[in-house]
Amino acid sequence: MMHDSRYAPREDKAVKILALLKKHCIRDLSALDCLDVGCGDGGITAQLAPHFRLVIGIDVEPQSVHRAKSSVRQKNLMFSVASAHHIPFNESSFDVVVCAQVYEHVQDQHALASEIWRIIRPGGVCFFSGPNRLKIMEEHYWLPFLSWLPRPLADRYLRAFRRVAAYDAFPRFYWELRKLWNKFEMTNTMIDLLRSPDRYAVHLSRRYRMFIRILPDWLLNLLSPLYPNYNWILVKPDDEAI
Repeated sequence: MMHDSRYAPREDKAVKILALLKKHCIRDLSALDCLDVGCGDGGITAQLAPHFRLVIGIDVEPQSVHRAKSSVRQKNLMFSVASAHHIPFNESSFDVVVCAQVYEHVQDQHALASEIWRIIRPGGVCFFSGPNRLKIMEEHYWLPFLSWLPRPLADRYLRAFRRVAAYDAFPRFYWELRKLWNKFEMTNTMIDLLRSPDRYAVHLSRRYRMFIRILPDWLLNLLSPLYPNYNWILVKPDDEAI
C-alpha cells in the first residue's frame, strides 16, 4: 500500500517536495526564495535550503522555532515565529511556498490561502499537501471515521476513546479544497507519485505497483477525491511563469 506521507521519513518528504518543485518550476531553484509555512522544528526546511537562494521557515509554536534555530544553522536559512493567518512578509516576497501537512491545523483556512496568494510572486509556485477528510483512519488520533463526523460527535468520540476535550483538526473534502485554492492554477501530482514512486521517494508495495500499472491515467484522475492525502502544485498565474 501507499506509505502515509505524514509519517514518511523527513528525508523522503523533502525528496518528494524538491522533485515536484523542480519539475514544475521553469527556473533553477537556486535562484529562488522559498517560505516553509508550518515548519515545525525545521527538519524538512533544512533539507530544502541547499537548493534555494533563501529559505525561511515559520511556525506558530515558539518552542518548535527555538529547536529549529538551535539545531539547524545554514547561511541562507532563517526561522521565525509567525501565524499562517498573518504571514509577516510583504506582498510578492517569495517565488516558492511549501505548505505541507499544515492546512488541517489552521482554523481560518481562507486566511491561510489568502496569505499564501499574497506573498507569492506572480508566476510563483506553492507545494501543498494535506489529508483528505474522507480518509478512513484519522491520522492525528488514530480513530476510524473521526474526521467524517460532525464536530460535536467528533468531540464526544475523542473524549470517549482518547480523553481529549475536542477535535482540533480541520481536514476538508476534495471539492472544498479545490474551492479554497481556486485562484491558483492547480496540478494534481498523484499520477506522478503513483507512476514514478522511486523518483519521489513514495513507498508502494510490489502488489500495489502492479495494480497501479494497469489503471489508465483518466481513472487515476477520476479517483482523486478518494485519495487519503492531497499533493498539489499551485501556481499563481503570470504572463512569464517561473
